[in-house]
Amino acid sequence: MSASQNDDFSREPVVGDNLRPWWNLLMIELGVLISIPMFVIGGQLGMSLTLTDLLLSALVGGVILGLVGGLTSHLGARTRCSTALIARATFGSQGTILIGLVMAVGMTGWWGVQTELFADAFCSLVQKLFHIHIQREITIAIGGIAMITTAALGIKAIGKLAYIAVPLLVAGVCYAFSTLLTQHGLDPIVAYHPADKTNLGLGGGVATVVGGWIVGASMVPDFSRFARNTRHAVIYALGHYSINYPIFLVICGVMAIGFRSTDLMSHLVPANLTWLLLVLIMLATWAANDCNLYSSSLGLTVVLPRLKRSHLAILGGIIGVMMAEFHIAEHVISLLVLLGVFIAPISGVIITAGIDPRDGVSPEKLRDVPKLRFAPFLAWMIGAGIGLLTTPKEALGLGVIKLSTIPTVDAILVSMLVMTVLKSRFMSSFAASAVAKRQSASEQSREMTMQQSRLF
Repeated sequence: MSASQNDDFSREPVVGDNLRPWWNLLMIELGVLISIPMFVIGGQLGMSLTLTDLLLSALVGGVILGLVGGLTSHLGARTRCSTALIARATFGSQGTILIGLVMAVGMTGWWGVQTELFADAFCSLVQKLFHIHIQREITIAIGGIAMITTAALGIKAIGKLAYIAVPLLVAGVCYAFSTLLTQHGLDPIVAYHPADKTNLGLGGGVATVVGGWIVGASMVPDFSRFARNTRHAVIYALGHYSINYPIFLVICGVMAIGFRSTDLMSHLVPANLTWLLLVLIMLATWAANDCNLYSSSLGLTVVLPRLKRSHLAILGGIIGVMMAEFHIAEHVISLLVLLGVFIAPISGVIITAGIDPRDGVSPEKLRDVPKLRFAPFLAWMIGAGIGLLTTPKEALGLGVIKLSTIPTVDAILVSMLVMTVLKSRFMSSFAASAVAKRQSASEQSREMTMQQSRLF
């Protein structure tokens, strides 16, 4: 096994023998999808929307995410590079340090939040079932170490875990949904209408659907680089963001309405098998959280280029465990949402300005990049700035203007627009320069011909 393969191709393009079919990648993403945050988002949407608005929000949000995820997935499969490596080629070797740091901090932060949520749910359930008090700190440490292990091992270990976790989690969701239909039917769900104060409306529903997964859609190249070809990559991304995600959101929302509760995981198993929830909670967190830490370690490879990706995963995991121990979820969720505003426009820039499709991507070309590409960096900053201006004050934004009501989408669209304009200007300047050089060469050639004619 080569050193690059052993390090999950964190600094070089993936080679052919390590490519995977779309269903393998989709299974990994399903492990990310069926998680505690998924049940929370789906439950909150269900209790805050009518059934019609829930269906429309999931559909429209899925289309937006599918578009972003499909484009970034295509780019990852074409270049065979991680998001961090594509960013390095796009922003420059020095410019990408800040980009990689933003991605790593955001993904490590979410890893810490989910680890804390897992520990709280696990300890609460053990207390309820067995009347045994488990130290929260010990649960975080043990659960964190387990999750760090597979993230450090890389894509193969994450894939194997997904094949164990996903069937059990899907079975749990199917059991809960069938129980709901048997006990309550669909009539109460169809007739449900949230109170005016809690009604998000269609716009708020779409914003929640997109905001919940836009960072993941922006960093799809971390996994799509392993797709067999661009068609497999696009199929996997569209299947995940435009089909699976909306379907599971609607299922969770419907269950929340039917059970009149956002505590959905308690319905995943029969009453006499409640202990099985301990296993499902662990798997739901483990499969999802591994991908957060994996992407974090890939982001750190451009910040700390001398350390192996596996070592960076361990380092990020330790930091995440420490954050969870200090109750990170109580203080920094708004900050992490705000970080999404800075991560999302990265995808807009790399989609618009990414590596030229006519160029082959070789290790030599990835190393031979300028220190800073000004245009992409400026486009990212402007996009992130607009996202900050449109993010509500309660989410640590400025809340000065309102565009699409989805700050991350505002940031992506603006970064793409600015990058398109800047790219056109630079291409025009380059073309004008090339024409001037050709004219100068032509004039020099004519002058030499005239001089030769005078000599002879």
